[in-house]
Amino acid sequence: MTANTQLMLTPDQKNMIFENMSDGVMTVDAAGTVTYLNSACANIFEITDSSLIIGMSFAECFMSNKKNRAFNKLFDSCINNNERPEKTNVRYRSDSGIKHFNIAVSLIQPDGKDLSVQSGFPGMIILIEDTTDKFTLRQHEHDCAYIFAGLIICTSLFLFAWSLLRFTLHIYLRSSTYTFIIECITFALFLEIVFMTSFSMRDIGLVPKLSTLKKNCIETLIIAAVACSLLLLSKVILNFIGIRIKTYFIGGSLHGAYVYIFTSFVQEFLARGVIQTSVKYLMRIKYQKTFGIILTSLLFSLMHIPLGFYFMSGALLLSLALGYIYERHGNIWGCVFLHWCCGYIGMCLYF
Repeated sequence: MTANTQLMLTPDQKNMIFENMSDGVMTVDAAGTVTYLNSACANIFEITDSSLIIGMSFAECFMSNKKNRAFNKLFDSCINNNERPEKTNVRYRSDSGIKHFNIAVSLIQPDGKDLSVQSGFPGMIILIEDTTDKFTLRQHEHDCAYIFAGLIICTSLFLFAWSLLRFTLHIYLRSSTYTFIIECITFALFLEIVFMTSFSMRDIGLVPKLSTLKKNCIETLIIAAVACSLLLLSKVILNFIGIRIKTYFIGGSLHGAYVYIFTSFVQEFLARGVIQTSVKYLMRIKYQKTFGIILTSLLFSLMHIPLGFYFMSGALLLSLALGYIYERHGNIWGCVFLHWCCGYIGMCLYF
């Protein structure tokens, strides 16, 4: 049955089967020369022209990087020691970054000979599965769960301490004190991300894409101008109809504006870089980004409870808008500028 099946498959049919496989397939002869690789294998190793690899030494093409220790050790044992390794997960450093492979190696058995007594390297067939996406997803889920657990603990302790001081001990702290506590929480989470997770600075929105930087800056300036104009117009309308929230039209100071720049950065890093990024990676649902923005804004506004209901409501609306901007830009810097403009002017006008 097996012999008949082999006779039914022509070389073109065999090649078509290999070309339609999602895993990479490569064959190496007894001299250590690459004799075949399919399209999936070429994509995995970022090879633009497979014909350039055919006939070249496998070791020179794929084992030249000494940083790929596990990968090199695996194939060194096959080629030099004639060993048949088990299916192995290895990390491979390429030009585009670090990849993760699941590799199965089969040594070629010469016709009529016992492989166990074969003295030299007989050649091998390599089956490679690119598991980089799966590994990255699992790693991000682990990191996000870790960050979110730390965030929930910090938020719970913050609200517990506030309720204890406010309703039990009847101690009323200044708004600046609560802001300082939030900044301390943010700094602690930043240290957690840097030293205990695999997130890069780009993952948490600290490094913008240079290709879209100019477009993002123009869009941010336009939105900031429109939002600030609406805030000023609303105050003018309220004063015109006789509703005075403050005895004076606008407050604030130059020193307060400087301080609020740092506050805006810290709060946007906490809301967008930490909370929204973690929620987005943890939730595998249809409207992933939308729910990430909503849940982030609810949690962010909850941390403003000590500042009053109206302030908390304003923080919720501002956070919803900034969450959308963060998803468009992919970095927190536009959000920081908008937060500073709208937040500081809003406080000067209404709080």
